[in-house]
Amino acid sequence: MSDRTYGFGLVGCGVIAPTHAEAISRIENAQLLGVCDLNEDAAKACAAEHGAEAYTDLAEMLAREDLDVVNILTPSGLHARLGVQCADAGKHVICTKPIDITLENIDALIEAGDRNGVKIAATHQNRSYPVYEKVRRYIDEGRLGKLLYGNAFVPWFRSDEYYAKGWQGTKALDGGGALINQSIHYIDLLVWFMGKVERIYGFADALLHDIETEDIGSAVLKFEGGRHGMIQGTTCTYNGMPARIELHGTKGNIVVVGDEVALWDVEGDERIEDPMAGRAGGASDPKGGMQENAVVAHVKQIGDVLASIEEDRAPMIDGHEARRAVEVILSIYQASETGEPVVLA
Repeated sequence: MSDRTYGFGLVGCGVIAPTHAEAISRIENAQLLGVCDLNEDAAKACAAEHGAEAYTDLAEMLAREDLDVVNILTPSGLHARLGVQCADAGKHVICTKPIDITLENIDALIEAGDRNGVKIAATHQNRSYPVYEKVRRYIDEGRLGKLLYGNAFVPWFRSDEYYAKGWQGTKALDGGGALINQSIHYIDLLVWFMGKVERIYGFADALLHDIETEDIGSAVLKFEGGRHGMIQGTTCTYNGMPARIELHGTKGNIVVVGDEVALWDVEGDERIEDPMAGRAGGASDPKGGMQENAVVAHVKQIGDVLASIEEDRAPMIDGHEARRAVEVILSIYQASETGEPVVLA
């Protein structure tokens, strides 16, 4: 790695901004230089807390020659549009999840990165939690044998006030509801573990909240190789319950609840079973995932983007990789609307 220090800017000073700012502060060759938000008070408060300069005009921040990387932390429907603007200014781009809410926008962002010779990346922090890194390693090493089926369940809760006060649950800025906003963390993990999805049957409805989009979505999936899967994500579970990932292969079963091992039953390993796994999680708190483990995971993923610049390679979660979970979610919406299964190319 070179001795170069990379200048960072944040666009959007909302809930996730402190996590990104703290992560950047822990990376030796990174420095947060500017933060931008249309709300001047929010920009100034964030800038003061993290030792950066406040902006309300993105073009003005992008004009800085010492700015190398921009993290897009705005409502989801603005990610690609703002990312293209940053890429066209010659800046590398990191989007918080989802990378955007339409495949057309995502493809335009990827093309802008290629056109300008800059990296396009996304943060899906759960991939960098130690428990999921271990699961992926076991899959890669064949320790679970042949994977047969895998499931992701996200039975969370969000209040009416959560939806009433902002952009969440709107088609224009959220692109959907419980699936694309909350459950995408675990849908991304499921696709990362299980591989390419070939066919999807799905349902999406608003059963509890008065919103444009879904507060519950359910799907049955067929992965390449004939493997089966299920997804259910919601924000209408009473009091909220921890998210759950299940993987089942010919040599083992793994169940992770609330990002903690509930069952580890793998050939050659000591069996672990913890009925209390995940019970301390924040399944009804929009800020519940912003703890220390999330910061550490962001350090890994943002640091990998800097390494990808220096090594001239794709980031581990580049635009194409981040697109996969969004494609699955949009296919669930399509299947729900049409009543027909969706076949992915």
